[in-house]
Amino acid sequence: MHPMHDEPINAAQRRRTLRRNRLCLAAALLAMPFVRSAGADDFAFGRRIFQDKAQCVFCHGWAGDGAGAPQSSGGAANLRETKLNREQLIEVISCGRPAQAMPRFDDQAYAEKRCYGGVTEAALDQDLPPLPPGSLLQRREIEALVDFLQAKIINRGPITREECLEAFGVRAARSCAQYPEHP
Repeated sequence: MHPMHDEPINAAQRRRTLRRNRLCLAAALLAMPFVRSAGADDFAFGRRIFQDKAQCVFCHGWAGDGAGAPQSSGGAANLRETKLNREQLIEVISCGRPAQAMPRFDDQAYAEKRCYGGVTEAALDQDLPPLPPGSLLQRREIEALVDFLQAKIINRGPITREECLEAFGVRAARSCAQYPEHP
């Protein structure tokens, strides 16, 4: 008898159900290697945005410690020590920091009143954060960047040799030797 009905399940129905269950199991097993392999590269997109597209390393440094390039404006936040949560990071990256060097990566954020409780471009006047020297970012890119920062930079403590090698590869082993193996 079928548990939900008062009619018996015939053999043909049972075979169809078993076949459907086997197909679902086979599909799940085939998908597993793809799920596992994605884990190793989960943050590569965010890392590329940090390093290349948004050029965050110019001001914040390759390790996010605020030690950017000598030609940078200086005074960049040490992202390794930030207390900002995910939504706050998204807002700062999207909106920049008024009256500071941190650019806004979303050129419509102030026009659409999504910054700092609805502040507008007109209200900020000359304190409006500049647009970046490179590319603007889409929302999904900003989120990927924040995911990368939260996984690989924020609250990581002092820079380690492993982080240096991850960022620059084994060719930089001599340069990375200046960092401790573990904090």
